[in-house]
Amino acid sequence: MSRLYMAVLALAAVACGTQPGPGNFQKFASSDAGQKRIAAWVSTPNNPIDQRVEALVAVASAGFPGKIRGMLDTAKDREDLAEKTATALADRLVKAGSEPASIALLREAVLGALTYVPDARKAPIQKTVADWAFAGLTLDSTDEAVKKQVEPRIEPMQMQALGAAGTAGAAILVRHGFDVVRMSQYILSIPDPAAHLRLLEAFKRLQALPDVAIPLPHLELVGKIKDVRAATYLLDLSLDPKQESDVRAAAFNEAARLMDDPAIRAGDLEGILTRLDKMMASQEPDDRWSGANYLIVVKGLEAMPRVMAGLKDDGIYPNATEDPMKSMVDFCKSTLFKVAKGAEAGPVIENLLKSRNRVHQALGVICTKASEDPAKGTLLAPLARSGVNLLPVLGTKMTLGALATNAKEGLQMVSEVAADVAAKRMDESDAKLMRFAILVDLTETGRAYRKAVADRFKEDRK
Repeated sequence: MSRLYMAVLALAAVACGTQPGPGNFQKFASSDAGQKRIAAWVSTPNNPIDQRVEALVAVASAGFPGKIRGMLDTAKDREDLAEKTATALADRLVKAGSEPASIALLREAVLGALTYVPDARKAPIQKTVADWAFAGLTLDSTDEAVKKQVEPRIEPMQMQALGAAGTAGAAILVRHGFDVVRMSQYILSIPDPAAHLRLLEAFKRLQALPDVAIPLPHLELVGKIKDVRAATYLLDLSLDPKQESDVRAAAFNEAARLMDDPAIRAGDLEGILTRLDKMMASQEPDDRWSGANYLIVVKGLEAMPRVMAGLKDDGIYPNATEDPMKSMVDFCKSTLFKVAKGAEAGPVIENLLKSRNRVHQALGVICTKASEDPAKGTLLAPLARSGVNLLPVLGTKMTLGALATNAKEGLQMVSEVAADVAAKRMDESDAKLMRFAILVDLTETGRAYRKAVADRFKEDRK
């Protein structure tokens, strides 16, 4: 029956003075005057609630879903009325067939009424709509099947209204590449670990497609899944030689953020450790240093034997993107000494210095210097005259003896800075700049070293 014909009937009913009531609401639902009478009838709490629901459903079915909210707004018992109305409309929606226009009107009405339902009572209605919208679909469905079914049933911007009930459907959309960012953000906004793991599985399947390039924002979304399995997946991507370098780097950065989280480190770490060991076995020196740092972050000093085993003396370190000396300074200062408190670092440094592996020896010297503990200077004495060539380790032509001398002199200067601070000849902010200038210069000795430190301090202080 056409809306025009229904409108004529509604006008006739109003003109004849007929009042809306059970069984004749549809006669009033299509005209402005009739809707005003229905609104008055709905807002009267003495009228039975089931009949008021019937009136609201009639208005929605007549093609005016937007009027539902206004009518509910005036009802004193709007929450109960909205719940029953949304339930009735959802049941009708499920049986509405496949005509897009009819589906859209009922869907708008359901979601409009749902806004007045208390959060604690929304779930059954949300489930009805979500189950209908995604009925029979899974992560294994074809792109065509998902698009054909879901597109007329619900719009992406409406998924949020389905709460937790819609997250499984949203994961299906992500799996097939539909509105990935919006759907992922929606799923992650729901505090449901199981839903987050479904999202992870959706991303895995989407990103495994051979013809799909991985957008970097998608990796950021995976990084928001607070689960150790997200970290292991990101590490796998970072190790995958088939991925572009920017994807591999971004994947590792997101994995690193997860590994920095104590809650993640409290879980089963075997998967993470296995992948970090693979990084240590890489022929890419930057991968080795990343693996070394995060083995310590994840397992503490217990991981030091794994780190030492991975830092092979095979001459690849000068090929790194990052300066090998900076990598060593960062490992000592930003990783090792954050984990090893006080005297705990001593045995670690001694084991490095005693090794015959040049990478270990150089790292031991630099960590001794980075400790800023002048008392550790005695550890360097046996190496002071070593002619061991560190070019394959540091990418700079220098000997182990020269590096040890630099470290010993650096610790002496650190001691002098401490004395200046104690005597109030230098404030702490300047002392911090001076200690940094001392630490990062690893090649100079004697007067040239002191001059380089003074020049760096002067520049940094500007």
